[in-house]
Amino acid sequence: MYLAPLRDFVTTVTRLVETTSEEASLLPPVRAALATLVHRDDWLPPALAEPHPQFYRQYLLHADPLGRFSVVSFVWGPGQATPIHDHTVWGLIGMLRGSEWSQAWARGPDGRLQPQGEPVRLLPGQVEAVSPTLGDIHRVSNAHDDQVSISIHVYGANIGAVQRGVYAEDGTRKAFVSGYSNDWLPNLWHGPAPLPTMTPEAVRAALRERREIALVDVRDEDPYAQAHPLFAVQLAPDRLDADAPWRLPRRDVPVVVYDDGEGRAEAAARRLQELGWTAVYRLAGDLAGWRDSGGEVFRDVNVPSKAFGELVEHEAGTPSLPADEVKALLDARADVVVLDARRWDEYQTMNIPGSTSVPGAELVLRVRELAPDPRTRVIVNCAGRTRSLIGAQSLVNAGIPNPVAALRNGTIGWTLAGHALERGQARRHPEAVDAAGRAQARDSARRLAERAGAVRLDAAGLADWLRDANQPGGRTVYCWDVRTPAEYAAGHLAGFGHAPGGQLVQETDVYAAVRGARVVLSDIGGPQDEADAIGIRSAMTAHWLAQMGWQVAWLERVAPDAAVATGPWQPSPLQPPVTERLPLPAANRYRRPYEGTDNPQAAMQAYLDWEFGLVAQLARDGTHGFRVLRPA
Repeated sequence: MYLAPLRDFVTTVTRLVETTSEEASLLPPVRAALATLVHRDDWLPPALAEPHPQFYRQYLLHADPLGRFSVVSFVWGPGQATPIHDHTVWGLIGMLRGSEWSQAWARGPDGRLQPQGEPVRLLPGQVEAVSPTLGDIHRVSNAHDDQVSISIHVYGANIGAVQRGVYAEDGTRKAFVSGYSNDWLPNLWHGPAPLPTMTPEAVRAALRERREIALVDVRDEDPYAQAHPLFAVQLAPDRLDADAPWRLPRRDVPVVVYDDGEGRAEAAARRLQELGWTAVYRLAGDLAGWRDSGGEVFRDVNVPSKAFGELVEHEAGTPSLPADEVKALLDARADVVVLDARRWDEYQTMNIPGSTSVPGAELVLRVRELAPDPRTRVIVNCAGRTRSLIGAQSLVNAGIPNPVAALRNGTIGWTLAGHALERGQARRHPEAVDAAGRAQARDSARRLAERAGAVRLDAAGLADWLRDANQPGGRTVYCWDVRTPAEYAAGHLAGFGHAPGGQLVQETDVYAAVRGARVVLSDIGGPQDEADAIGIRSAMTAHWLAQMGWQVAWLERVAPDAAVATGPWQPSPLQPPVTERLPLPAANRYRRPYEGTDNPQAAMQAYLDWEFGLVAQLARDGTHGFRVLRPA
């Protein structure tokens, strides 16, 4: 058992009581330290968590030699409760496991005890205070009739030796000294237990069965991009503190950590434990073990999305045109529009001559403004293949009357064909969309989302999902606003991060690192939004994520008093706000063959050749769970 969290807590409280004995000064920092301690549930020795069949137990974990404080674990069997009692010293109660009810009592004018307010239910991670100055008399009970509950208490004395009182409801007080249930103390200096391991076969079983799991590669981006399992997510050790809280939001999700012999995985796994993750494993054999067990390995980054795009083309027959044919259409001034589905910053770096920036999630909403004549040919491009294919197939699935095609192989294919790119352009999609266009886009997007298996959520449904996410053993929920960066900054639902829909489909490994999690999508700025502007971009994005095997919902209504925030998304306090894209690694960054304007032609062609082989790799891997929507 790894007792470092308890040792750190005892060290913190010892230093605090050495500086002051004033309750008002001690309680806030001790409360914060206790909250940190009970935020994780992987350190309490089993012998100090054993219930008694009839009575609750009070195990001493540490007693200050000068009697200034003590730390105990209270273990409640199903349905067990204390009598009404006092403490006579300050105390803090942190819930570690299960839950308990605390009912405060106080003397009335006639000397009898009266309940004070409603009982308070303490849940894991929560902390409550008692003391003669704050209110010292209460009764505590296990909130469960079918499971053990455990809370960690710290008191301003050696509580097992303090003379205290139990009470009858008529106010009669009887003195007692509680003592302790154990006659030995845990060794706070005991080293960490070996990390548990999970076999590659067990990881693949979890992926196939859609159980929540995060497979975390802690190498730098470049070695990660050379070889990794399909659903592995890259999270280097220097990014754990900043990125793990938003990428792995539930602390009890199984997290399986590996490297390729660099010696990083052990320390990274321990750091995750220190940060509060309670189900951290090493991948047995690391990357070599994955290979040796028959696991498929993939190159590049954002591979689940890229492999899915190739599968979409393979199964849906997404139409595409080669660069030379598109160039001829543009040179002949044919009735054609080229829509660039990448981010705005990528478009400004380089673009197909004459093209307009329409990031992927905006296509179905805005295409009718850019190609109102159904005879106009619409060509969708990106830098390589994925966003071209997904963008073009989005328009096909939505049933627009125009002829649609992807630019085959994107700007890479354009460059390899010997054609010049523009740079520094500023052509963007129009902001306004007429009512008829919105209605057509909304009907198409919602119909597609429902066919794909996505679900609609109203305010009550969202509350249910979030409530479940906050329960022990619940489900991870990612909440993303899929609108443009400017719209998000102007106003968004509180608690929703920013992932423009096209990028979310392109980078599921970044925005949903826990495979098997739930995803909620919003294109709502606040309760004031018009109904006909809601459920277009979110539903269209949901229809893709559902095909990729995610349990996904789009938000169609919010409560009239829903909280709204403004400003760009800030994933964590440890990193600056994000305007266009998440920051890329500064060290050992993978050189993407499809970004920038100075990539060697051999690298670009090799990248395309790799993408062409992804469908076969998916078949060998067998864990993807993708399902491509057939034409209606």
